[in-house]
Amino acid sequence: GEAAGQPLPNMEECPRSVLDSDTVLYITNPKVTDGYALDIVVGEDGRGRVIDVDGDPVLTGPDGWIFVLRDNVLYGAPKITSISGHSKQRFHHSSFFGGKAVASAGIIITDDDGYLTRLYPHSGHYRPGEAHMQRMLLFMHRKGVDLRTFEIDMQQLIHVSREIDDGKKKKKKGGEGDGKKEEKKMKKVDSLHLQKALEVACYLAHKADFIGKGIFDKVHKIRKADATSVTEALNLVDDGGYWKMKKAVLQGVSAT
Repeated sequence: GEAAGQPLPNMEECPRSVLDSDTVLYITNPKVTDGYALDIVVGEDGRGRVIDVDGDPVLTGPDGWIFVLRDNVLYGAPKITSISGHSKQRFHHSSFFGGKAVASAGIIITDDDGYLTRLYPHSGHYRPGEAHMQRMLLFMHRKGVDLRTFEIDMQQLIHVSREIDDGKKKKKKGGEGDGKKEEKKMKKVDSLHLQKALEVACYLAHKADFIGKGIFDKVHKIRKADATSVTEALNLVDDGGYWKMKKAVLQGVSAT
């Protein structure tokens, strides 16, 4: 192959033939994508059962299935990370829609009967954040799923730093430097911070409300100003409005 009229690099340690044979599948045919559509059937206890296009329950196993949410439809499949046997291409989150934008993405885990037990906002391609999880939770709520019946990993939503895996250190690139090995963080699935989906929904809703009301902006303003008293802090964030009102009330009381 060529790039901008120039031959593509062919490195001895990683030949071009190997790179060209190791690719990620990008689906461009909507009919093919439709074959990965999933449905949620809610039981009497409020649990959501994940069903495939054939009406069979989805049994993900402990590793789970990758999923994306787009146009209010859930799509899912096992993730293929290595090429072996009949698998000629890797299958990642970006595969479902050829890398196009989605409303949410992550991993779902079901039990032996196909009922959703966990949801991880893990995707190296889409990097799901708070908005992604809000959309997914709203989707589940509208489906009628009781948000108390499954758990969500919160480590990315609350910005928890993953612990260092001392048993898995990798050498620095180039082999130069002070001889130290670069520390490797634990995998996300090995450092989960699980909470009930209902609690996650409440957390995200309250945080969005605080942002909308400018509360975090006021907190940052106080921190930057290094206020030394409550009076100074309140004067700073509402231009003295509270204390002006308080003073007027006290003056009115003393006048009577």
